[in-house]
Amino acid sequence: MNHGGVRRNTISGAGNPGIGFPSHSAFIAPTFMDTRNRLVMRALLWLLLACGGASASAQHSHINAGARSSAVGSQLFFANGAGFEAASGFLIHLTALQSPAYGPIFYGGSDVTFTSLAAFPDNGGPSAFAALPGTHVEMILETLDGPAGGALSFWDSFDGFFDATEITFTVPVGARTGTNYFALSESDGSARTDPYGHIHGRKFSADVPGLYVAGFRLVDTGQNGPGSGPLHAPSNLAYFNLQAGVTIADLSLSGDGVRVRFGTETDRSYFVETTATLGAAPQWKTVAGPIAGTGRMATTEGIAVANATAYFRLRVE
Repeated sequence: MNHGGVRRNTISGAGNPGIGFPSHSAFIAPTFMDTRNRLVMRALLWLLLACGGASASAQHSHINAGARSSAVGSQLFFANGAGFEAASGFLIHLTALQSPAYGPIFYGGSDVTFTSLAAFPDNGGPSAFAALPGTHVEMILETLDGPAGGALSFWDSFDGFFDATEITFTVPVGARTGTNYFALSESDGSARTDPYGHIHGRKFSADVPGLYVAGFRLVDTGQNGPGSGPLHAPSNLAYFNLQAGVTIADLSLSGDGVRVRFGTETDRSYFVETTATLGAAPQWKTVAGPIAGTGRMATTEGIAVANATAYFRLRVE
């Protein structure tokens, strides 16, 4: 069964490697199968009509914040970031739904939890690369790239158990000096407290479909270091992919054809289709697929296009 045509991109003058691509692509409204309802509680109950929810076999991942060493002044970092940061192709999936409070959005993040490693046995530590006791780890959403006019929102869980039901803050695409943050450590930040934190129920949402790349920085907001400052230096920016809906991330021309890059979910199959013209009944032709979803970015290359103008879309089953 098809989930309908989704992102449609245009490539003009195929075969001419010097041509450009439009910076904004038209969007063909998706239809979604496998509708799921999810009950979310926060004092009052409200129903999220989640369309095209994440695969039942999707894995829940923990992205762990820590420090590069136990030396005062050493830098914070994501200890297992290499497997989850944008360069790895990993995706945080945001699925279309109708929110009672915010209308149509792309909502998710159940597939990941950002944590802070434990230093003490009471919380399962000491963990390798745990920050020093007295560190209070927080995470700033500093930069955001994505579809034009889009924005990414963070939803904080009120108790770390039930899913968040309200937006805490929103950052627009194009942000470069964002200051919005949320705590990873669960302590009060006092001296010798465990930097540990493992808070479930937090979510993200986007208002426009597409691939978002968010730049996060870890900071120690405790005052237990030299001069009542932090114990650890801020991290470098770490970038994470968030995929809202089913879209083509980008198209490019190479010597042997067209290259298409897109985000995938596990247990789904993807097909790249093309047509020379649009109209009441365009003739779409499959040029790549089935491509098995992995929960990460996928790329197809060497797609031959015979016409001077071609339109592309992604179909998922």
